[in-house]
Amino acid sequence: MVLFLVAETLRLLDLYKALRDDPRNVTNNGILLKQHAREELTNALNESFPREQPWTEGQVAVKFKNLRSEYVELKWLSSQPGFQEDGVGLSDDWWRDIKRRRHKAHAFKGKLPWVFEDKMKAIVTGYQSKREQQMDEEETNEDNEEQVKELYEDDQETEQVTQQMDEVETADSLRFHHKRKHDDDANRSRVFTRSGSDYDWSLARSVEQSSVAAAGMARGFQDLTAMFQEEAARCRVLEQQVATDDSEAHSLADQRRVLLAIANSLEHSTRATADVAKGYCELVSAFVRETADTERQQRQRESEL
Repeated sequence: MVLFLVAETLRLLDLYKALRDDPRNVTNNGILLKQHAREELTNALNESFPREQPWTEGQVAVKFKNLRSEYVELKWLSSQPGFQEDGVGLSDDWWRDIKRRRHKAHAFKGKLPWVFEDKMKAIVTGYQSKREQQMDEEETNEDNEEQVKELYEDDQETEQVTQQMDEVETADSLRFHHKRKHDDDANRSRVFTRSGSDYDWSLARSVEQSSVAAAGMARGFQDLTAMFQEEAARCRVLEQQVATDDSEAHSLADQRRVLLAIANSLEHSTRATADVAKGYCELVSAFVRETADTERQQRQRESEL
């Protein structure tokens, strides 16, 4: 099971809404993203939160599907007599009755208020404005199943960093394998030219791909920083409200937890971005050295002729 942190989920919803707001990115039903938008969503999320194993489109799709299902359960729960948005004052008897009538909704016990409600509401409300306002539970479940199938159709996963390292390692091995074969001057020259060009081309390609990855991570870091600033501003507003109204204390505590989750992700992203920058620097240095060695040996061969 792939676990999404609070900050990662909030970022996913922000990205999803931004893409869904463009009519060119959505399918006919008005809420699902087209293939190119799904790819953009997954790439942007991976840039914001670098991981050893990047998320796939399928994993992101399942997470959003689960969020939609949870939102449906929350809407039902909020319509029940005695419901409190912050969960305060809901007795064990009340929750037992909920569990008896709708087991999935009982999962919200101890999790209110739901931190994703506002963002999900913004997405779903925009969707409902283009369709019928009311839909019974059976239709909703059928719609969810169709959405999951569509989101899974083109699930693809690429691991660029691993591919880059494999290319460099393979080319490096090829180079030294051929350099050992030098029975005569002509054969040595031919082998070096072939292996050297292969290695240099592979290294140049790795530098290019690494630069793209580094730039993407930098953009993701900037997006995450902006997200932290936005949530910090909300926290300050709540702090001011609590100073005059204690009823917002629970909301402030919840907002602080969200802010802490983003801060932890920001700390992780800072380290990951620094590691990528260091690796990119080392890769470029290796390319410069290899290019200089190739030119020097080429001049040496020409002088011997």
